[in-house]
Amino acid sequence: MKSIYGRLYFAFFMTIIVSFLLAGFFAIRRTDDNTNQIAYSELERASKHIADLIELVGPNDQKSVLSDYSQSSEMSFNIYNENIDKTYGHMNKKSRFSEAEKKAMLSVINGKKTTNTSSLVAYAKTYEIEGIRYVISVQRDNTLEKSTFVTSYIVSGLILLLVGSVVFLIISDFIVKPISNLTKATNELIKGNYRVRVNYVGEDEISKLYNAFNQMAIQLAKQEETRQQFISDVSHEFQTPLTAISGFANILKSENLPDDQRKKYASIISSNSQRLSTLSKNMLQLTLLEGEDTKLDIHEYSLIDQLNRVIETQDYTALSKDIEIEFIKPKGEIFVEADESRMEQVWINLINNAIKYTEEHGVVTVEVKRWGKDISVLIHDTGIGMSEETISHIFERFYRDDKSRAVEGNGLGLSIVSRIIALHGFKIDVTSEEDAGSVFTVKMPLSTKSYVNKLIVNRKD
Repeated sequence: MKSIYGRLYFAFFMTIIVSFLLAGFFAIRRTDDNTNQIAYSELERASKHIADLIELVGPNDQKSVLSDYSQSSEMSFNIYNENIDKTYGHMNKKSRFSEAEKKAMLSVINGKKTTNTSSLVAYAKTYEIEGIRYVISVQRDNTLEKSTFVTSYIVSGLILLLVGSVVFLIISDFIVKPISNLTKATNELIKGNYRVRVNYVGEDEISKLYNAFNQMAIQLAKQEETRQQFISDVSHEFQTPLTAISGFANILKSENLPDDQRKKYASIISSNSQRLSTLSKNMLQLTLLEGEDTKLDIHEYSLIDQLNRVIETQDYTALSKDIEIEFIKPKGEIFVEADESRMEQVWINLINNAIKYTEEHGVVTVEVKRWGKDISVLIHDTGIGMSEETISHIFERFYRDDKSRAVEGNGLGLSIVSRIIALHGFKIDVTSEEDAGSVFTVKMPLSTKSYVNKLIVNRKD
């Protein structure tokens, strides 16, 4: 019974059997009680009627009266005297009486009304002939009625079971078939067919399961597409510098190459080697950040000091393009709780990108703002800006739009930034307009120490 069909049918069968037995037990009891009550009333009326007839016709004709009445009414009669001796009988009455039967007869002889509910016998009122009291017992065999009822009940139960089984098979098909379809779709998914989808009309649990499966298939398809794109991008990113290195290395083999060209080609090889090294480091770093075992060294430190250090490291790059870096900060110290080295990577990437995508003589602004219990770091540039389409993909690995391809890079920096921010539980937003620059905003909570410093500054003021 490994299949759902088998389990459902077994559960259905057991439920029907148990319900049928319980219902049958109470139905038979109830029917038996009702039948007996009706029979008692009929027997009492019959016994009184016979007693009255015997009193009218006299003792000589009582046997013929009882015989005729018995045949016409399908009832059996016995006559007992006051000593409880049977003087007439048509039924196979046992010779010895139970205590209950004796009490019933004596009760009638003494003028009381009674019935014997255990054997479905009614005792009529007494009559007297030649100074002797007699009592009539009337009995009717209702075994046939009971057996007919039981037989009818069993036949009805079998019909119910048969019809129920057919209905159950039809209904269970509606339940099991969607699951079977889902199993087939899952097997297709295992084989790598990420385009498989399942359809189900309804708003029940199966519908939710189908929707969840379709969402899973969509996500897997996206992941597979990302994986394929990743392989393609990695191949491209590695192939370009490798081709350059290989090509210029072959040129350097020429003995007649002038020294100035030799130095130029050697510089190109060195630059592409450095590009490969940076790409490898970034890929390794991103892989480590995306691992489940990534741990952060969270501690409290000064955000202002950190930003000052990063800006100093980027000064040379900015000066080479005559770009000014402005640093706007609030009064007092700003402390945050984060992984200091990881967040330093974030600021280096964001500020370096701002410089790279800003044309000469431009301005890059690093601004720190307090917002209640949070702190925001905004990095503005006056660069080439981005379209809405580019913004929606900006944090994807290796993504670079047509404008950014003219600038040196590998498309992994912002992916690393996004992952570090996510690991901390911080937020990063981007606003941009083409040819008008971009703003990257990182929002994080202040540490407790910053609240204390703020209170001290306020008291001094």
